[in-house]
Amino acid sequence: MVVLHLLDADDVGLIAALRGAGLPEPGAGRYFAAHEHGGIAGYVGLEGEGQDLLLRSLVVLADLKAQGIGSRILTAVEAMASDLGSERLHLLTTTAELFFARHGFVVADRASAPPAIRRTREFADVCPASAAYLIKDL
Repeated sequence: MVVLHLLDADDVGLIAALRGAGLPEPGAGRYFAAHEHGGIAGYVGLEGEGQDLLLRSLVVLADLKAQGIGSRILTAVEAMASDLGSERLHLLTTTAELFFARHGFVVADRASAPPAIRRTREFADVCPASAAYLIKDL
């Protein structure tokens, strides 16, 4: 079972994992270390407030990939988002569209994103227009 622990956005392990996976460095939002079996298995972030949250940078540590940890981190962050009052998760990806689709996310038109999501740095500046935009009702 994955347990999420809140981190500072300048956490060295978080930054190294994101860089190693070619993901954007932390910006606004909450970032979590995903612990499993007593150690850090990966990281994930949530940005925003209210009903719509942006899922940021889900990453599994390289030596732990292909063990289902990404799915368990996603389940844990979905529960966290729901506990925070979110009704929907939004994300942008250039590499993991199939992973998220297998977990109930659906492709949507970027123009349909709510204003709070469109204003995020990741949505407005960091991710290219070619990135897939996906949403999931919680």
